[in-house]
Amino acid sequence: MNAFNLFLEGIEAVKLTEDLKDKGPFTIIAPVEEAIRKLPEKTIFKLFHDKEVLRKVFSNHILPGKHSSFDLSHRKSIPTLEGNMIEIFQNGEKIGSANILIKDILGTNGVIHIVDNLMVPDDVFDFQV
Repeated sequence: MNAFNLFLEGIEAVKLTEDLKDKGPFTIIAPVEEAIRKLPEKTIFKLFHDKEVLRKVFSNHILPGKHSSFDLSHRKSIPTLEGNMIEIFQNGEKIGSANILIKDILGTNGVIHIVDNLMVPDDVFDFQV
């Protein structure tokens, strides 16, 4: 089983993969599968059946530009693809509500950091994590 099935399914469902191929570079803050699966079942259902919410939540895991863990450690916050600001804590060890588990996986169009939590933007209300 892929450790990122639901995340990949979500970004494909809202056509974010097209954005990621056409432009760049990007930094992906990829939540592990367990980060999504630990949500209540009805929350997962709601997330994947409301494309607007799904796009907002998963766009919150994409940062314009290529940001290494070193770059993140020197920032207090950073904008997401959705335009929200995500706070960075503990010298870049934590971004938003998520701990960075694996850093600096280089991709063809940027960098990936693996995190342990789903980061839900503040403007997505009535959504439980």
